[in-house]
Amino acid sequence: MTIRVLVATAVRPYRDGLQRVLQGAEGIALAGIASTAEQTVEQACKLLPTVILLDLQMARSLALQKQLGGTPKFCGVVILGKPELYSEVVACLPADVLAFVARDATVADLLTAIRAAGGRGHVVARHPSAIAHLTDREVEILRLMQQGLPNKTISRQLGIELSTVKNHVHSILAKLGAHSRGEAISLLYRYELTALGEQPAVA
Repeated sequence: MTIRVLVATAVRPYRDGLQRVLQGAEGIALAGIASTAEQTVEQACKLLPTVILLDLQMARSLALQKQLGGTPKFCGVVILGKPELYSEVVACLPADVLAFVARDATVADLLTAIRAAGGRGHVVARHPSAIAHLTDREVEILRLMQQGLPNKTISRQLGIELSTVKNHVHSILAKLGAHSRGEAISLLYRYELTALGEQPAVA
């Protein structure tokens, strides 16, 4: 079954880039493109996409969130945004969001999120308790990842080799069962909320 994706972002170069990526992806078809919140809601109801790829800036619109909440339940939502803004993202996401993908994620990460959302699999549904299985160094690196720092910056800041950072990142993703840095960051945020006795905004 082909996953039909509606791309929603006000940034034209971003829109064009996503369009090229999706058009070349196996099992995925571009259903439509929206550049405003109004167009997103209109096309979501008209085109009935399998997945809505929604830019964070547009997701911040309360009106859009409420209206997307009324779209058919088989429309999954994948949010694109900066890793360091994840806590803000969680607070404003509509209820049917199935994935969060960082803007610095790879094309492979994006396609994995879309395919998981298209099959109704929750990309960010790993259990936050897995954070407890990380070493102190891995948690330290994950917190720097949460700040949006790339591997090279983390390497300089901690005074360790870049290859060592990469090994730690690989280990972090493996232990958490995460497919991307964005997923790992989301688990850390949920773990921190749990430690404070709060409930994450997205189940």
